[in-house]
Amino acid sequence: MKEQDLIDLGFERIDISAEESGDEAYHYYDYMFNEYFSLIGCTNDEANGKWFVEMFDHWDIRFYDKEDVKTFIDLINRNKI
Repeated sequence: MKEQDLIDLGFERIDISAEESGDEAYHYYDYMFNEYFSLIGCTNDEANGKWFVEMFDHWDIRFYDKEDVKTFIDLINRNKI
Protein backbone atom coordinates (compact mmCIF):
# COMPACT_ATOMS: atom_id res chain seq x y z
CA MET A 1 0.00 0.00 0.00
CA LYS A 2 1.12 3.54 -0.61
CA GLU A 3 0.65 6.59 1.57
CA GLN A 4 -1.83 8.01 -0.93
CA ASP A 5 -3.96 4.87 -0.53
CA LEU A 6 -4.44 5.63 3.17
CA ILE A 7 -5.44 9.19 2.32
CA ASP A 8 -7.88 7.92 -0.33
CA LEU A 9 -9.44 5.55 2.22
CA GLY A 10 -10.15 8.42 4.60
CA PHE A 11 -7.36 7.97 7.13
CA GLU A 12 -6.34 11.06 9.09
CA ARG A 13 -2.68 12.01 9.16
CA ILE A 14 -1.26 12.39 12.67
CA ASP A 15 1.98 14.38 12.94
CA ILE A 16 4.27 13.90 15.93
CA SER A 17 6.86 16.62 16.43
CA ALA A 18 10.46 15.97 17.43
CA GLU A 19 9.67 17.52 20.81
CA GLU A 20 6.75 15.14 21.37
CA SER A 21 8.67 12.06 20.29
CA GLY A 22 11.87 12.95 22.09
CA ASP A 23 13.71 12.14 18.87
CA GLU A 24 12.83 12.82 15.23
CA ALA A 25 9.48 14.02 13.92
CA TYR A 26 7.29 11.40 12.23
CA HIS A 27 3.73 10.81 11.08
CA TYR A 28 1.23 7.99 10.81
CA TYR A 29 -2.39 7.56 9.75
CA ASP A 30 -5.45 6.72 11.82
CA TYR A 31 -8.99 5.68 10.91
CA MET A 32 -11.41 6.00 13.84
CA PHE A 33 -14.61 3.96 13.75
CA ASN A 34 -15.46 5.17 17.26
CA GLU A 35 -13.56 6.13 20.41
CA TYR A 36 -12.78 2.46 21.17
CA PHE A 37 -12.00 1.01 17.76
CA SER A 38 -9.60 2.24 15.09
CA LEU A 39 -7.13 1.24 12.44
CA ILE A 40 -3.64 2.65 12.68
CA GLY A 41 -1.05 2.84 9.94
CA CYS A 42 2.63 2.27 10.44
CA THR A 43 4.82 5.31 10.87
CA ASN A 44 6.51 6.88 7.87
CA ASP A 45 9.90 5.62 9.06
CA GLU A 46 8.55 2.03 9.30
CA ALA A 47 6.89 2.11 5.89
CA ASN A 48 9.89 2.25 3.54
CA GLY A 49 7.41 2.88 0.72
CA LYS A 50 5.15 -0.04 1.72
CA TRP A 51 2.53 1.07 4.20
CA PHE A 52 0.53 -1.31 6.35
CA VAL A 53 -2.42 -0.98 8.71
CA GLU A 54 -3.14 -2.69 12.02
CA MET A 55 -6.09 -2.74 14.34
CA PHE A 56 -5.18 -0.54 17.29
CA ASP A 57 -4.28 -2.71 20.32
CA HIS A 58 -4.52 -5.85 18.16
CA TRP A 59 -1.05 -6.06 16.64
CA ASP A 60 -1.62 -9.63 15.42
CA ILE A 61 -3.84 -8.43 12.55
CA ARG A 62 -2.11 -6.54 9.75
CA PHE A 63 -3.34 -5.40 6.34
CA TYR A 64 -0.99 -4.73 3.41
CA ASP A 65 -3.51 -4.43 0.59
CA LYS A 66 -5.66 -1.34 -0.06
CA GLU A 67 -8.64 -3.42 -1.22
CA ASP A 68 -8.54 -5.53 1.96
CA VAL A 69 -8.56 -2.37 4.09
CA LYS A 70 -11.40 -0.90 2.02
CA THR A 71 -13.44 -4.10 2.40
CA PHE A 72 -12.84 -4.15 6.16
CA ILE A 73 -13.80 -0.47 6.57
CA ASP A 74 -16.94 -0.94 4.47
CA LEU A 75 -17.93 -4.04 6.43
CA ILE A 76 -17.54 -2.34 9.81
CA ASN A 77 -19.27 0.86 8.70
CA ARG A 78 -22.23 -1.06 7.26
CA ASN A 79 -22.74 -2.94 10.52
CA LYS A 80 -22.32 -0.21 13.14
CA ILE A 81 -25.30 0.30 15.41
